[in-house]
Amino acid sequence: MTKTRSRTFVVDRREGKIVVLVDDEGKTVEVDRAKLPTRCRQEGAVLRVPLGNGSIPVWRNAVRDRAEEQRRLTELTERLEKLKRKDRGGDVSL
Repeated sequence: MTKTRSRTFVVDRREGKIVVLVDDEGKTVEVDRAKLPTRCRQEGAVLRVPLGNGSIPVWRNAVRDRAEEQRRLTELTERLEKLKRKDRGGDVSL
């Protein structure tokens, strides 16, 4: 059985007909929103995108990973709370 390779992206923002994605290395890529499934266009969505020949992302087969979204949100919330506890000036906010 062959495991399909994939990359993880987060929807950073939408700009008209373009969706700006950021991978786990911080690199951005702009994708025509029509190439992504509708459920994969929301800002903050974590996407698992399979790679085709030549390691090219197959956007139409992207899958939204809601469990990973929740994990990342929980991690960021905990980090923010930790920063708030250390902030004597009270100017850290979400």
